[in-house]
Amino acid sequence: MKVKITDIQHFSLHDGAGIRTTVFLKGCNLKCPWCANPECISSKIENGFGRYISLNELESEILKDEPYYKTGGGVTFSGGEALLQIKDLEPLLKKLNINICFETALFVDGNLVKIANEYADELIVDIKMLNPENTKHVLGGNINVFLSNLEFLDLNKVTFRIPVTKYSIEDTLEICDLIKKYPPKKIEIFKLHNLAKRKYEILNKEFYTEQVNDLQIDEFKNKLKNVFSNVEIIEI
Repeated sequence: MKVKITDIQHFSLHDGAGIRTTVFLKGCNLKCPWCANPECISSKIENGFGRYISLNELESEILKDEPYYKTGGGVTFSGGEALLQIKDLEPLLKKLNINICFETALFVDGNLVKIANEYADELIVDIKMLNPENTKHVLGGNINVFLSNLEFLDLNKVTFRIPVTKYSIEDTLEICDLIKKYPPKKIEIFKLHNLAKRKYEILNKEFYTEQVNDLQIDEFKNKLKNVFSNVEIIEI
């Protein structure tokens, strides 16, 4: 069995608890204009981005960092949309005796979410926006799929991760209501960056720019903290 990846990042510090190995899986069913990993969007190997890796090879790569997992770390499957390949990953998930985390936008079939909830010790769930029309036209997703999949999750495992954009700021009240209904263990918010600009150039894609200033981020954070205390600004 093989899966399709773009990269394996060792000694990751921002993709779950402790020191981790992050596996970037190729393929996503959304089209977020600010995606930090545009090479992971297409499921096709393109412009040198992407390769197949066997589960045995992937296991060996992950376990190279096993001494560092004593920090409470482990492996994080990111992307792209990590859950799109979770059925192919399942034989490996059954073998790994380490902390497992998935980062997901939840715009996938509910059966894939159930598999992730079974194997995951942590789940990083992206909240990009909640407005149904924006979700459809900007992301290419159905907000009802996201909302229904939240019902499958063990919220004790969940960190909500929110990019601060004009869309999330517009949806602040709705996001606060969602957090009250589905309280996670933690919330992380972050500002968009331009580190992926070169990748967009290689892929002949338009690079998204948006000016959200530090004051707006602080205001957004404070509004979230009014309904949930554990909110952190991170850099990724």
